[in-house]
Amino acid sequence: MPAIEVSAPDVESAIAQGLQQLNLIRAEVKIEVLDEGSRGVLGIGAKPARVRLTPFAELEAQQAAPAPAAAPPPPASAAIQGSPPPIAEASPPVVQKSVELPAGAPASNEAPEDAPAPKIEGEELALTLVRDILRRMGIKRYEVKVKSIFPANSEEEPSIWVDVTLVNAFDEELMLSHQREGLNALQTVVQTMWSHRTRSSLRVNVDVNGYRRRREQQLINMARRLADKVVANGKPITLEPMPANERRIVHMALRDRPGVFTESCGEGASRKVQIKPKK
Repeated sequence: MPAIEVSAPDVESAIAQGLQQLNLIRAEVKIEVLDEGSRGVLGIGAKPARVRLTPFAELEAQQAAPAPAAAPPPPASAAIQGSPPPIAEASPPVVQKSVELPAGAPASNEAPEDAPAPKIEGEELALTLVRDILRRMGIKRYEVKVKSIFPANSEEEPSIWVDVTLVNAFDEELMLSHQREGLNALQTVVQTMWSHRTRSSLRVNVDVNGYRRRREQQLINMARRLADKVVANGKPITLEPMPANERRIVHMALRDRPGVFTESCGEGASRKVQIKPKK
């Protein structure tokens, strides 16, 4: 995401507009005041303030060594969907109290050669739910893939990850604009229906065009960068309010980071993460 320049009556308004355009928070960007502007006299001679906002992710990409050209992606295993079949109402519900790896399976996602990758019971149900909801939304061109995630850390629960690739730009905007309300709604509906059918508390993560993966990496990079500042300055840093899933990413990114610890504070939509130095 490239740097942008924004003009507004004052510096703070310009920064706020820039953050909104980039869909980032203040801690994720480098802010340069190009012109503080002037109010003039009775509005005469007023000059707007100008600021440049550069995402730290962009700076890191510029500093990184050029990577070798990536090989062309393999052909998709599933063809772009047209009109997927509706959810089979008569299919028996999946009863799942707990999920364990098959006997002899490794602790990580890697499976031995010639051995099928372990799957969470209910994986196909998650795939069917997503397809059916997209169809009912009028979205016709898409691809959906699903896989089970078994973390190497035994303290974390397995989960199901559903990747949705939308072909139409209008459909992508529908799902990802306005603070990702469409994606969040899809996530909530799928999780609720899946948990009701399976009687399981495991997480079903729904992603659209790789947004959640990119956002997760941005949050991890930001958390590590701010942790370095906390260690260097010995002063806590409070992040801007985040939804629960993003706060969790920050907590997990710094869980084993020496010299700092994290806490959540605030209530409801104002809940945020604090990064504090260990004494």
